[in-house]
Amino acid sequence: MKIHQLQAAYLIEQDRILVRLNTPEGEELRLWLTRRMVKNLFGPMIQASTELVAAQMPLASHDGADHKALIEFQKQESLQQADFTTPFNSQALILPIGEAPLLATTVHITHGADGSLRIGFEENIPGADGSRSFEVTLGATLLHGFLHLLESALQQTGWDLTLGGLDEPNQNKLADAFAAAVPPRYLN
Repeated sequence: MKIHQLQAAYLIEQDRILVRLNTPEGEELRLWLTRRMVKNLFGPMIQASTELVAAQMPLASHDGADHKALIEFQKQESLQQADFTTPFNSQALILPIGEAPLLATTVHITHGADGSLRIGFEENIPGADGSRSFEVTLGATLLHGFLHLLESALQQTGWDLTLGGLDEPNQNKLADAFAAAVPPRYLN
């Protein structure tokens, strides 16, 4: 699925982040991200974005800048190329997974052969009439934009989470925690 626009907004009434994705064909996918899911998701996403940038750039610079500085420069360049001014088109013609946002209970992250990142979101709620899922593919520029939108939404949440403030050991801890995460249980 080719993504045309992304939107991430914190909804205080739900205490969740609503992510909306639309395609050039007029499809819209809606996704709820809880604090727990964001906490477990963004560590691996930051690590993956760093790996994507590192794979697409030379290992050394002409001015002696270190590798981390080059990666940060590449991320900033991606964000400058992104369009954050065009309003999100909320007039969806097609809602492939329905009008209600999918509540992400499981996420699968895999690297694509073309240097992209595939993220599969699943909703598996005990007692529900089945499960829903969808998968998106993000290139480096779109991934950086998505992380930027998540960070902007996180500033409104009061969850005490930041995307940019993780050092490498904490990223690895989050990645390990994410891999071992158990889907949440709900009381009805």
